[in-house]
Amino acid sequence: MRILRHRAAALALLALLQGCALARDALYRPRSGPIDIARFTAAVRPEEIRVATAGGTPLQGFYWAGAPGDRDLILFFHGRHAHQGIAAKYAQYLLGAGDAVMVASYRGFGPNPGHPSRARMLQDAAAFTREARARCGEGCRLWFAGHSLGGAVALEAARADGHAAGVVTISTFARLRDAAPPLLRPFLPDRWDNLAAARGITAPLLAIQGEVDKVVPPRSADQLAAVAGGPVAEIRIAGMGHAPNMAAIGPWVRDAIAGADRGSGWQDLPATPPGWTVVAARPAPPRPTGQITPPQGSSRLASP
Repeated sequence: MRILRHRAAALALLALLQGCALARDALYRPRSGPIDIARFTAAVRPEEIRVATAGGTPLQGFYWAGAPGDRDLILFFHGRHAHQGIAAKYAQYLLGAGDAVMVASYRGFGPNPGHPSRARMLQDAAAFTREARARCGEGCRLWFAGHSLGGAVALEAARADGHAAGVVTISTFARLRDAAPPLLRPFLPDRWDNLAAARGITAPLLAIQGEVDKVVPPRSADQLAAVAGGPVAEIRIAGMGHAPNMAAIGPWVRDAIAGADRGSGWQDLPATPPGWTVVAARPAPPRPTGQITPPQGSSRLASP
């Protein structure tokens, strides 16, 4: 009888774990399989790179080296139902100012083994952060950027790193529940709270949002900007839905980064194209007298 009870408990646990895996696969919808990077990038092909998580899981990414002496590196994270090839398609438009650009990915996406979860994705982001800092070297200005769910990963990775030059989010939700498919909302196996992440980052935050986004509520950028712990700029783009027009956004972002490098935060933003609105641009909020700011980088990633 005891053996049967143990067996029944083991089967119930297995069903629960399989249910979580299925729920996460439905949530993240990873596109798997080999990636022909030539299909996604134009004239300048990136280098394919491989990084390993702390547990040894190999992950594919892509990398464009920067100009000699340039200390900026932009680490780009893709969103749900995408992969590193699509991320490279977006990130290639950040090239042109001499900055290095690295495309990160997660378990289960493209040829990467495994299944995604919030904890695993943050461990994967940490692996790419280590690789980015190793390639960039001393004096590196590491920028974390991402589209949609990738913006959530970028925020968390920047908070864990503790030394980010800045964060750029594009079409990124305030809380996952706001952007998840309605049928999945009661069953979400993971929680992403970008408001908490934004509060914990004192590096400059640039939040870009389309006004007709049907996936992420446009108010999400307002919410992120309102709680950001450092200098913040919020950009609204008329006519843009959830998919970003990176041919326009990429060059503008790299010019904004160049302005921030000059020490002006977001007070030296480049001119905006027609239909773009600078909703907010402010320096870091004052902190109450006597408040002690916990050091960034002190967070710990949960085990998968």
